[in-house]
Amino acid sequence: MKKILILGGSHRDIPLIKAAQKLEYFVITLGVLESYLGHQYSDKFYLVDFNNLVAVEKIYYDENVDFLLPGCGEQSYLNTVKLSHKLNVGNFDTLEVAKLVHNKWKFKEFCLTNNISTPNGFYYGEIKKCLNFPLVVKPTDLSGGRGVEIVYNEIELENAIEITKQHSNEIFLEEFIDGELIAYSLIFRNQKISYAFCGADISYLNEYLITTAYPIKIKDIIEEKLKNNLEILAQKLNLVDGMFHAQLIIKNDIPYLIDVTRRIAGDLYPDLIERCNGIEYSKAVVESYTTGNITQNLLATQEQFIIRHVVMPSQNGTYKELFISEKIKKSIIYRFNLLNEGEDVEDFLHTQVTIVFIKGREFLKDLNSLIYPIIKSLI
Repeated sequence: MKKILILGGSHRDIPLIKAAQKLEYFVITLGVLESYLGHQYSDKFYLVDFNNLVAVEKIYYDENVDFLLPGCGEQSYLNTVKLSHKLNVGNFDTLEVAKLVHNKWKFKEFCLTNNISTPNGFYYGEIKKCLNFPLVVKPTDLSGGRGVEIVYNEIELENAIEITKQHSNEIFLEEFIDGELIAYSLIFRNQKISYAFCGADISYLNEYLITTAYPIKIKDIIEEKLKNNLEILAQKLNLVDGMFHAQLIIKNDIPYLIDVTRRIAGDLYPDLIERCNGIEYSKAVVESYTTGNITQNLLATQEQFIIRHVVMPSQNGTYKELFISEKIKKSIIYRFNLLNEGEDVEDFLHTQVTIVFIKGREFLKDLNSLIYPIIKSLI
């Protein structure tokens, strides 16, 4: 049996763990804590930091591993690309391209240079330009909305810069575009889009952390512009076959790219794609990272309206139980718990309690009142 080593072991990596096992690989995961939920699904795990490439390479040789897979994180992806090229295994972009794609400023600079639609911006530290507020302050190398601030004047800008510096020393400023935020997950073949899934990205109390996702349709004219931009990008960067996930804002029928990645989206997003369209998305991702030969059928066999919802608390305290309204109980088709009852919530804006998949669009408006954690205040 061939072996795959995944540089990760969180719950976000479970779709790839399961897919690799279905493709008859023996799956090994990495992660410093035994409590990482992905370890429960792999065939073997090591309590090793995937940033320790010397240790990862030793495991690769000791276990006679055939391929490396990135977990659901930018640094995991970059480490996987770097080590895979060193070991001459797998199918990945060049390290130079991988670094460009996963550095928010370098990617924006590339888009602006090549007339690919993205909000205007400039690197903080350049000669000061005439600022038109509002602006978005962003670190170049972080995901999940960490360090991101919207500012409306010079005073807010200076305060935001100081806050963002706590996360990263590399910061850029971006034109704020108030529009519809969506995700676009696709698979490239020969630098052409062979499959694409369009989903809404909705946040709850933390406006930079996506909790709710579901399939949506966008206008043909918008999707045509988007596909054209992405295929130009793929050709100019000479991207290898495989997945590509983009976040964009739509305003006045123009799609503006704001963030992209070549690792899977988190919180079981691949499962949302598969439940909605009936394709073997995660298997295709594993094949693209390993042999580069995608054999999975990427033609949608169904169109179901499924909601992927990450349940989050609205305050700090002790998590007592999950309230689920009778209205929605029968429509929950899957639930994956991330927090145990009795555990304390110390940072409610970043704490995830459970992930649920719900069938039916009628619940969208009242979702956070139909299912929520009951929290006992610590005060």
